[in-house]
Formats: sequence, structure tokens, C-alpha cells
Amino acid sequence: MTPPAPSSDPLAGLPGYGAQRGPARRWRVPLWLLILVGALVIILGAGAAYLMLPLDAPVPDDVGARYAGLERGVTEQGFPRLGHADAPVLIEDFSSYACTHCAGFFEDELPHLIDAIEAGRVRFVLIPLPFGRGAPTAARAALCAGEQGRFWEMNDTLYSWHGRFVGSTYHARRVNMGAEALGLDMDAYETCMDGDAVQQVIERARNEFDRRGLRGTPSLFANGERVRNYDELVALANAESAETP
Repeated sequence: MTPPAPSSDPLAGLPGYGAQRGPARRWRVPLWLLILVGALVIILGAGAAYLMLPLDAPVPDDVGARYAGLERGVTEQGFPRLGHADAPVLIEDFSSYACTHCAGFFEDELPHLIDAIEAGRVRFVLIPLPFGRGAPTAARAALCAGEQGRFWEMNDTLYSWHGRFVGSTYHARRVNMGAEALGLDMDAYETCMDGDAVQQVIERARNEFDRRGLRGTPSLFANGERVRNYDELVALANAESAETP
């Protein structure tokens, strides 16, 4: 009988060594540690989200300059108006701040109407609609700026941001910073933003949009008639037959 080969393990042969062991004991993560890690994740996530919030709210250098000397007011429905209330040509603009073509109208077409507005031939009314991402906040902000006589400055500021910021153009923080940059009384502004008055104006705008059977923005009217061609609109505004009151 061949004897077993000697083991190379120096502990072999000790009493109890090599005996069958019980199942390994599993280590459990303490509940307090899970809570701590979860809280840290939430804090870090909130910090990252805060850092991603808009920090830039530029105001055009010449904001409001083109409206200098123009009469300002509001309609009975609360819609902002440029020009004499009795001007013979009424131009209405159903507009949304999220609308690319609406921004283009204010940039490229409205300047052609300024002389007619100043001469008393045209009254221009903007009807703000809450269509599109960020548009409800922007519309409320513009109307609240209007409560302090700065609607058109806020309007042009908001449209100047169009396409400049990806996904956060009219984030509430950016809009509020824009209002502050325009020199608004922020306590009065925030009270207005939290109130119902401007929301009622926006709802009236939406109701008028629906009543006229409209489907998109901008939708322009001259003396109640739909106008689809900007050249036609400018020609009507500057027609010699448009007598001043």
C-alpha cells in the first residue's frame, strides 16, 4: 500500500483544520449608510440642476428706442396697443413668444409700420397667446412689465432671445432676470406674476383666437380682415386714404 504524499500545506494535520465550514456570512449594508448615500445623491443632483439654470438674460442695447414718442395703451380686453386709440387702421397681431415667424415679424416687418403709427394712421394691437414651450411664462412677464409701462421693451427683449438658448429660452429664472435688467420694480412684478389679472388677459386672447377660427401664429388682421401678405399690410398702413383722426 502506497502511503499518501506529504502535503505542502504547513497547517495540514492540525486538529479541525480542513473540516467542513458553514455557509459564508453575507455582509449587510447598514440602513443609515443607504440613507446617507441617498441624501448625498439628491443634494448633488439639485446642485447640478441649479448650475444648469439660465444665467444669461441679455437686454438689447437700444431696447424701446423705436417706440419713443409713440402713444401706448391697452384695449378693453387688456391687449397692449401702440398708437392713438382712434387711428383709422386697426392692425391686430395674434402672436406667441415661442413662434419663430412672430419673432421675425417684430424684427423685420414692424419697423415698416412705425411711421404710420406715429402719424396717427395706425393703431397696432398685440394679442399674446400661450402657445409653445415657455410662451405662457413669457406672455405673463410681458403683460406684467406692461403694468409698469414697459410692455414693448419686455416684448422686444423676449423676442431677441428667440433661438439663442437651447431648451430654456423662457425659463422662469431667465425671464425674471430680464425683468430686473429692464429696471422693473421686482416686488410689483412678482406680485403681478403670481396674480390672476394677466392670466385673464391671456385667456381672453385664447378665446378670441378660437372665436376667429385661427390655427396658427402670427395671424394678422387689418380692420377685422385677415391679412396674409406683409407687403399688403404695410401698403394699407401707409395708404394716403388712411386719414388721421
